[in-house]
Amino acid sequence: MFKFIFFLFSIGISGFYFGQSGCTDPQAQNYNPAAVINDGSCVYAITNFSPVLITDLPANLAENSGMTFLNNLIYSINDGGNATILNELSQNGSLIRDIHIDSAQNVDWEAITASETELFIGDFGNNSGTRTNLKIYRINKNDVIQNDTVNSTFIQFYYPDQTNFNTQLNNNNFDCEAFIYFQDSLHLFTKGWANLYTKHYIVPLNNTEPVAAILKDSLFVDGLITDASIDSQSGNLVLLGYKNNGSNFYTSFVYLLFDFPNNQFFEGNKRRIEIGNMLTLSQTEGIAWKNQFSGFISSEQITSSFLTIQPKLFEFDFNSYLVNDTLGLFALQDPKILIYPNPTNSYVNVEIEGDLVSSDCKVFIENSLGQIVFTSSVTKPKFSIELATKNEKGIYFIRVVDFHNGTHKTQKFVLN
Repeated sequence: MFKFIFFLFSIGISGFYFGQSGCTDPQAQNYNPAAVINDGSCVYAITNFSPVLITDLPANLAENSGMTFLNNLIYSINDGGNATILNELSQNGSLIRDIHIDSAQNVDWEAITASETELFIGDFGNNSGTRTNLKIYRINKNDVIQNDTVNSTFIQFYYPDQTNFNTQLNNNNFDCEAFIYFQDSLHLFTKGWANLYTKHYIVPLNNTEPVAAILKDSLFVDGLITDASIDSQSGNLVLLGYKNNGSNFYTSFVYLLFDFPNNQFFEGNKRRIEIGNMLTLSQTEGIAWKNQFSGFISSEQITSSFLTIQPKLFEFDFNSYLVNDTLGLFALQDPKILIYPNPTNSYVNVEIEGDLVSSDCKVFIENSLGQIVFTSSVTKPKFSIELATKNEKGIYFIRVVDFHNGTHKTQKFVLN
């Protein structure tokens, strides 16, 4: 855990960094070196990346549609009309076993994600826009590890902004093939057939009755989102998708979303990465982080009267897009709070502009998933926090809250 030590600094800092907001990513075309607060305005040049082919997938994964990475293994599902089976794969794409899921029906399974204790399968495919039985299945993670047959329960939800349930085949904005688990909730990203936007909805977990998904935001992605994954260490989010460029010739892309505040995924950096076309990739349907820089992409089989492309498994590495050598004082989020050294591996010093006049102040440390890992009272404007070495490396946030005045200051640091 984090240890907390207060002391007055004997050496002062000449001043705080009252920087402006703007684009803070040096790789962006509009990078502003004077900006210390990322306002999500970064613009990137066209970025092309070619995933590395690992293997063609087995025939029984011809309609794979979503995957997650757990315990050094890949877990995948097939979409609507297939058996209620979870497929366990090695990292080289070899099928290890089939896990049968009881008390479930595969109307249109499209995505899979996981929390610390559960697996979630999204039965929310809705190409026609007519479904009123959207479900998310819940499975105990330990059961999956230990057994070949597991039980499930489910959450039922609906989109409160959908009023038209007439058939709109591939022409509606209430289809969904992507979701993640984040901060005790499920976050869905829709497949906008009609307008090529994706909408971000939140579905709380603690519900027994059908629950209204909460519309958080939307983003024009100029394509169709088919899967999502978030890295638990860095908090970086990827959205996988494809676009019909005419005559049913599809090209695929990934949106890399990073350096966003809390769960406002579309308010940070949004970098689109073109990854190839259907002739080399087939139809991309699944994505999963392996670690904070690399992961896997899967595709389902394409079959037509003149062409068959096998389902495939690829590997990607986005390290070059994520490394930011300007971390340090320019990682600041609130210019009224200063943290140094940053990055650090042992401790951080914290200075807050002005005195903390209230006796009702507290400091919180949150990890990249928004989970509080430390809290204590604050009595001085300058103090130090010792960081235990057993804490996971990654991005953390120090938040100082004055409950008396209702104000708060937040700052980011990196534990390396």
